[in-house]
Amino acid sequence: MAASLTALTAFTFVASVARAADDSAVHVAQSSDTFTLSNDHVQIEVDRADGTLKHIRSRTAGVWHDLTVNQTHAAYEAHGDDFANDPNKALYWDANADVSPVPTGLSLAKKGYFRPDDGEPRVDLVRQTSDRAEVSVRVAPTPLFPFDVDLRYVVLRGQSGVYVYAVLHHGEDQPAVTYYQNRFVVKTVMDGTFTQWAIGDGKFLPIPQGAITKQLSDATFELADGTIKTKYMNSVFWNDVPVYGYVGAHDGLWMIEASPEYHNGGPVKQGQTLHDNVMLRVMQSVHFGASAVDLKAGEPFEKVYGPFLVYANHGDGPQSLWQDARRQYEVERSQWPYRWVASPAYAHDRGEVSGTVALDGSPVQSAWAILTPSGTDWTRQTKGYAFWQRTHEDGSFDLPHVVPGVYDLYVSGADQPHDFVARRIRVFAGGHTELGALKWERESHGTRVWQIGRFDRSAAEFRGGDDARNFEMYKRYPIAFPHDVDFTIGTSDPARDWNYAQWTTYSERPDWQIHFALSSNESTTGTATLTFGFASAQPARGKSETDLRVVVNGTPIAAIHLPKTGTAGYRGGAQDSQYNVRTVSFDAALLKTTDNVISLRHADALPIAAFEAQQKDASIPANTTPGQVMYDAIRLDVDPSQTFVGQ
Repeated sequence: MAASLTALTAFTFVASVARAADDSAVHVAQSSDTFTLSNDHVQIEVDRADGTLKHIRSRTAGVWHDLTVNQTHAAYEAHGDDFANDPNKALYWDANADVSPVPTGLSLAKKGYFRPDDGEPRVDLVRQTSDRAEVSVRVAPTPLFPFDVDLRYVVLRGQSGVYVYAVLHHGEDQPAVTYYQNRFVVKTVMDGTFTQWAIGDGKFLPIPQGAITKQLSDATFELADGTIKTKYMNSVFWNDVPVYGYVGAHDGLWMIEASPEYHNGGPVKQGQTLHDNVMLRVMQSVHFGASAVDLKAGEPFEKVYGPFLVYANHGDGPQSLWQDARRQYEVERSQWPYRWVASPAYAHDRGEVSGTVALDGSPVQSAWAILTPSGTDWTRQTKGYAFWQRTHEDGSFDLPHVVPGVYDLYVSGADQPHDFVARRIRVFAGGHTELGALKWERESHGTRVWQIGRFDRSAAEFRGGDDARNFEMYKRYPIAFPHDVDFTIGTSDPARDWNYAQWTTYSERPDWQIHFALSSNESTTGTATLTFGFASAQPARGKSETDLRVVVNGTPIAAIHLPKTGTAGYRGGAQDSQYNVRTVSFDAALLKTTDNVISLRHADALPIAAFEAQQKDASIPANTTPGQVMYDAIRLDVDPSQTFVGQ
């Protein structure tokens, strides 16, 4: 988990960073309107009308000061839905879902949006001791959001933060529902306390301060200084970034997640973190092609999302604050699963699964070993919990703290187009399931002639792929490739000469070309097979599928049709959650010893100028960006012993 946040060794902290748990007791104050929970470091104020937080405050030198939104506003304050939902709350929970059928006389809100209104939740102080105070916000099912919801806020002795989690339950008397998103939203103070975003391993970005001058697309704006901001610009792989937050000269406010097990989509799940004055903890979402939670009428479902820690610290500058937040992450991870969680749905007693994976006898290194509820592909997992780890140099893996149940084990990576799968692995509380040596057979269609890229579900190794989280990436293509992609096996560099996305726009020539020769021992008889891994696919505007034409030395051999896999093309990414592999076989007699050309062309491609002339309706983000495919890898094999049979 979180390769960038390996166990910390020796960090020297500035003495003023003093937010580790100590012995300061928890106090509770009540009024008719609020519950106030505090210790010597942090204070939260819970609104008894709607269960939101009115304030999160930090105490420095004996004085409480706001870390979340107050009466001071700024030009960079959140716009769009995240402003309209509530600009004045410190923290709130919301969700998106569609019921089926919609009850007569009712209509769904925009995007199925749900948040409890004043008076709907039952807000109770459920625990009050000097060690722990806990507030429960219970929301009953509604005709349009048929879930029992229990939101929890927990303050512990000496801890400089508040733990937050949600429990959702769908019962036997509830209708069918498709549930897309579930998140907590924090609105930070805008008085200059915070000046930078902190994302990933020591990455700091100035918070854009300029006023908005123009809306370019959905949730995307041009500022007065010419820069562009979007709420997707700080999207990350959640697995890789369990710590992120806001920092200033002396104060930090952080999201710290001890375990990502409750997220949908496994280790490749991408989503939002920070934008404007908004800090998000999205726990279930369909961004970048991830799956929704689909429940039938009466289908039982219960899941705990979290807990995560909203952590406040005080120190000498962003780097000091960051190091302290990393240290706190390691503390939280070492304490997982938390023993203090009160929900019966939370598994305290867990198991462990270990094993070793070999590919044709060699250890599988740095591949993902993923446990997911049995019968569900790991990228589409939503209803249960998933657990994963990179395999070690010897091919081993050890997955601790696994919720008891029945799982499938996937191993993904190792330059293999398809995953290895072991079915129906039982995990027991307190048990250790040793799977032993797992044997994975290498996927091959003969002798390999060449390969572009590596089968790892990502186009990040290609040009632009390592910097894909920017607006309108397709406009960079004609600058980088004014004569389009012309790639020669053996001399071209994939990181320089192969673009991360083949858009349905082009510079001069509508096809990408791959040039190669055969060596003296490579055959032009039998069956040749091209294996394509697609990290993302977005059909051209108005189309339901891609129409990618494959031509070998002037002979058309295939048209590849893929549905939309997600939003990487226009939300800024080098892959989606959904992944596709296609194999195209053809008569090896089409190949020559020299001067071979394979061309790849979108049948619906346009010159870039023609596409831009057709752009319209910026409120639909797919209309502002052309279609595309992102190749994960392409491999050519030839099997001279296999007579080609026409497809």
